[in-house]
Amino acid sequence: MTIKRLLIANRGEIACRVIKTCKKLGIESVAVFSDADRYALHAQKADLACHIGGAAASESYLNAQAIMDAAIKVKADAIHPGYGFLSESTELISLCQENGVIFVGPSVASIADMGSKIEAKAIAQQLEIPTVPGYNGDDQSPDALKSQVEKIGFPVLIKASAGGGGKGMRIVEEASQFDEALKMAKQEALNSFGDDRVLLEKYIVRPRHIEVQVLADSHGKVLHLLDRECSIQRNYQKVIEEAPVSHMADSVRQGLFDCAVKLGQHLNYLGAGTVEFIFDADTEEAYFLEMNTRLQVEHPTTELVTGLDLVEWQIRVAQGEALTINQEDIKANGHAIEARVNAEDPANDYLPEIGTIKLYREPEAEGLRIDSGVTQGSEITPFYDSMIAKVIAWGNTRGLASQRLLHGLNDYSIGGVKTNQEFLTSLITRPAFHQELTTQYIGKQFPEGWQPWGEAMHMAIASAAYCVDQQNAANKATTGSPWQALGSWRLTQTCGAPAISKMWMQHGKELIEFEVQGTNGSFLVKINGLPDEDESTHNVSLTLPRSGQGDTWQVEVDGTRRSLDVVIHNKHVALSSPRLNRSYTFLSLEESQLGEVAALKNSSNVIRAHMPGLVTDVLVAEGDKVEEGQTGIVMEAMKLIHNMPCPCAGTVKSVMFAAGDKVEDGDLIVEIEPEE
Repeated sequence: MTIKRLLIANRGEIACRVIKTCKKLGIESVAVFSDADRYALHAQKADLACHIGGAAASESYLNAQAIMDAAIKVKADAIHPGYGFLSESTELISLCQENGVIFVGPSVASIADMGSKIEAKAIAQQLEIPTVPGYNGDDQSPDALKSQVEKIGFPVLIKASAGGGGKGMRIVEEASQFDEALKMAKQEALNSFGDDRVLLEKYIVRPRHIEVQVLADSHGKVLHLLDRECSIQRNYQKVIEEAPVSHMADSVRQGLFDCAVKLGQHLNYLGAGTVEFIFDADTEEAYFLEMNTRLQVEHPTTELVTGLDLVEWQIRVAQGEALTINQEDIKANGHAIEARVNAEDPANDYLPEIGTIKLYREPEAEGLRIDSGVTQGSEITPFYDSMIAKVIAWGNTRGLASQRLLHGLNDYSIGGVKTNQEFLTSLITRPAFHQELTTQYIGKQFPEGWQPWGEAMHMAIASAAYCVDQQNAANKATTGSPWQALGSWRLTQTCGAPAISKMWMQHGKELIEFEVQGTNGSFLVKINGLPDEDESTHNVSLTLPRSGQGDTWQVEVDGTRRSLDVVIHNKHVALSSPRLNRSYTFLSLEESQLGEVAALKNSSNVIRAHMPGLVTDVLVAEGDKVEEGQTGIVMEAMKLIHNMPCPCAGTVKSVMFAAGDKVEDGDLIVEIEPEE
């Protein structure tokens, strides 16, 4: 059967990626969208778009019946699941079979066999593929698991059996940590996958994460499409990926290829899949981890070095075509590296960001590819993960690919929400990036956490830009008092000198005070409260963009000039530069002293929601005695579990929410009476 109309059961960048191949093949694309994604880019790019439910993923993108109803409604020939959501759902495949719709992916049997890490490990052992020592039995009682840990030895890794992406995963260093780690891992696994079963594995001290891409047709041919290195991770989430793997013996590499193909043949696999291994950098031994029976986020790196369109081949083999390429045809051409650009604040424990993208410009350069699902005006909501786009660079050598990736990240302008761009550039510019990588890379490079470069300088630029905007607003005012529009800004230029005015900025949970003096685009800005007085005062000169130059301002700070994208909307200032993307909110005197911000200043005895989400567990009650740092509330937000500690020792005075309640950003959840 030839696929003429394809429904994409996903959203964001992967939906846009599949749409691109559909256009190339002359296939009509159908997008699906939730309430939150009605105006999303993927819904605009597709030939057709169907509404499938509410904003929560469980009401839309995870609702297999809603997906099938949409496919039947538009008479789609096939469904492509992308990655995540229902990409490894046997329920969706069964519905496809019942309704005569092609599922672009492997069979129910293949997904079922590999969907459980326990079953997958047993199959690997049956095929004599090495696996990490551990326990994957049926007895899931805490006592049985604890007994197995004593046999395996510490450190040990607890992993959710039914899923990946770091959810339901905990490293346990010693016996005293096991009970709480097991409870949290099971809860996170149940929330993410509906299955709280776990397996135990010996934790490898210096691990590398290596994977092999496989591709198979319905005629018995299984190919490997080389390997990828995905060792740079944070909380088991991949951050930087590349193909092919460096610093590995050819004999080890070939062994991984052989294992991956053997597994694919055993499964009678169909389509694209990824076999993942953990490689012990100390012993140079590789162990099977799992198989992802879908397209991977990092698939573009393989595409760039092999010249193959994996989505195209997924579609072609799904409609019964045979692979026209042979194993000897697959050779690595150069090197490709991918970085995931997320809406998050790396300087604030990588807290996911929500908001509107007010500035957006993708870089364009040789050897550079951008896979994104947003545009200017797109909303980053709390309902889905925080990835905005992927920047993928190719070069004849790994060094050239990394240079091109650095250029792409530096030239990517995103404003309105914080991103991890500067964090990514710091990862690939470290000398260790060109040595052997391990999954401990981030922790070793930034043992005390990562902090941004030039924060004070950008605060000074933002405050000066806000002053320029306020002055312009006052000059244009024709009625009423212009001083009402200016808030805390006062200008006494008629007396011969501009006044020193105070301004306040809300920056995360901090309230920062500025003293600003100047006019006509030239300002002296002092940021109060910073530890280093030499870095807290800056001379800032701004030249507004000329007609046709968009939002690009000329900025000079302490004698150094640069171009900078600046977007000002009401009290919000968004900056985007080659080294930093930041958004700031300025406040009037009244706002700085009253309301939510004042509450944030005095929050040393309360637990507040740091973003919209769901309370999954309340671990304290009124009257309880608590210690500082003790976990009080557990929240789920943007598909992640967040443990929220008690900020002080004392007695719980009140608990405002219960498990299962939805909370908004800033909601007061727990109040504590501090110890005297």
